[in-house]
Order: sequence, then C-alpha cells, then structure tokens
Amino acid sequence: MDIAVAYDKFGKRSASGARVSLHTLLDGLPDAYSFSIYDTVHQDEAVPDFVDSRQTVSPRQIPTFVWTNQVLYRWQWRNGVRERFEANEHDVVITQGEIAPATVQIAAETDTPSIFFLRSLQVTGTEKFDPRDDAVENFARTDLGGRVQFPFLARNVRAYRRALETADVVVTNSDFTAERVRERFGVDSTVIYPPITLSDYRVTSDPDGKITMVNPRSADKGVDIFLDIAERLPDEEFLLVGTVSPDAEKRRAQRLDNVTLHGWTDDVREAYGQSKLVVVPSRYEEPFGRVAAEAMVSAIPCVVSNRGGLPEVVGETGEIVDAVESERAWINAIERALATDRGAAQRERVERFAADKQVEKLRKLVERAQSGRGTGN
Repeated sequence: MDIAVAYDKFGKRSASGARVSLHTLLDGLPDAYSFSIYDTVHQDEAVPDFVDSRQTVSPRQIPTFVWTNQVLYRWQWRNGVRERFEANEHDVVITQGEIAPATVQIAAETDTPSIFFLRSLQVTGTEKFDPRDDAVENFARTDLGGRVQFPFLARNVRAYRRALETADVVVTNSDFTAERVRERFGVDSTVIYPPITLSDYRVTSDPDGKITMVNPRSADKGVDIFLDIAERLPDEEFLLVGTVSPDAEKRRAQRLDNVTLHGWTDDVREAYGQSKLVVVPSRYEEPFGRVAAEAMVSAIPCVVSNRGGLPEVVGETGEIVDAVESERAWINAIERALATDRGAAQRERVERFAADKQVEKLRKLVERAQSGRGTGN
C-alpha cells in the first residue's frame, strides 16, 4: 500500500512534537506500506530512513499576517502538488499542519481516501472566529489583527471546516482536542495520542537534581512563570531545555545563578537524567502535553497547569495548578509533588500513550480508509 504523507514540516529537524509524533506513527506501520512524502524545503533537514520518496515545493510566506499567510500558502501548495499527486495514484493520504485543508481537497478530487490529523485548534483560527456565529458577531469580537485580516481569517476557518467535513477520517491527539473539534465544527474524531516510545525516554532521574522546563519558546508556554519560581526558590537548581523566548526572559534566565540554559537537543534524555521534577506552566491550552508524558516514563514528578490536555495526561499522578499566575500556587504544588511518591502510578498511566498502541490505532484507520470504511467524517 502506498501512503502519501503531506506535511510541510515533515523534514524540518527543529519542528515541534507534531513532527516527532507523525514520524513515530509512520515508522511503526507494517513494512509492506510505502511512504511518498510531500513536503517543503528546509535549511535544517532530517528525513527518516523509512521514506520511499519525497517531493518538495517552496511556497513563499508572509508570516506577519498569520491568516492571510495561511490562505496564500495553501494556494501555492495546491498549485505545486496537485498534478504530481494525481500522477502517483496513492492508496491513502495522511496530512496535518497548515497545508492539510488543501491536501484533503486534492485527495477528494482524486478520489483518494484521506486521514486528517488535527493536533491543535490554534491553527484553525477559531480562537478569533467562531464558526458557530455569524460574521458580524465575529468581527465585533475578534482582535485588531483579526479585523485587519478578517476576510482571510473567515476563509481560513471555512477551509478547515470543509476539510474536517470532507476527510474520510479525522484524528485528534487528546479527548480535549476531540471535544473542542466537536464543539466548534460538529465533527467527531478518533483520538490517537502522541506516541511515546517508552524506551526512548526511560532514564534514571536524579532525586537531588534540577527542576526542569522543556520547550520554553514563548510567553504562552509560561517561561516567565518558571523564572518567577526560580527567583523565589534560590536554593533549588533549575534547568531550561530548548530555545528561550522572548529574548527578555532569556536575558533574565542568564542573570539567575540557579538557572542553567541547556539549549535545543535532539535527545532530551540527558536533561531528564538531571531532573528531579518537571514543570509545565503553560498559559496556552496545550492540546496534549508530551513533555509531561515523557517525564512520567521515568517517574519524574510533574507539576502542570490546568490548561487544555495537560490534566488528561497526568491525571492523579501529577500536581495540577489552577491559579496559573500565582507563584505561591506553583511553589506549593512543587513541594507536594516532591514529597509524594507516585512513580508506580506514573509508569502505569503513561502506558496508555505507548507508541505501539497508537500505531495499531493508525494501522486500523488506514486499512478502513483504504477499504472505503472510514468514520464518515
């Protein structure tokens, strides 16, 4: 079976967990499957060995205008891929990311079953434009950026709705995301959790080690909250893993004697091996919460914000902070987590996210889609 995989960050080394999750799922599928990749060109490319063929396009972007960019980006993607896609006669297409709506449309036009992975509603624009309301209500409610780009924002949301309704199978990455898709678009989905290859994250953690945050790339991720905690706990050692943004927070971290900057890494095990606790202080509604799941593999205590899918990941094995902006709430939660041994419960819970279980879900969906028995989405 030949599976077309359309994802514009497929070969980008420094892409997010969405890329890691997709690679892990595809790599676990039977050897009888072949993979034809449709991607864009990247400066920091890393293409896995299981890929049989890869074709790229080079659409231009105007990132300052997020919603305008998405619409024009997809138009360029469609023009660059449509004829090549049709000529190859794939059995199934799997797609995710900003180009997914265009890819689902191409799949429908070429009578190719499609599986649409939607890993976050942020990309759809529904935080700015609610598809359940009319244009006047949405224009009045959205922010300045949404108003300036309003025709493109509305068009973007409609493109995702059409793709979700057209795809043979819609896949979401948590019950949280599935419920949001159902609320906003009226579409049911199948949950495939971001696959965790347990052996890839199993380390011996350090009970006298550092309090760690992974992926502090934006204010929404709560890096300032993490640094507030570090300032309040000068006797503790803290570790930031990944690119720190905004720059003001990076400079602040550099000034703190008890904070170590680790930088980007392809192997986060080294960081987990230095850790006694992992903090995920997101303000953003995380669709899942992969960092917490990775830490749970090694029974590293986790303290997470009550946002998005994070509580779904840790359940009763972690500390969940409701008052996200309260330093005291975080410190209290950290103290409770360090004083309570939940290691066995963590290891048991993370098994539900194990890669082999998620791969089997995808294999069944591929077989059903190819045989014409999709979910009806």
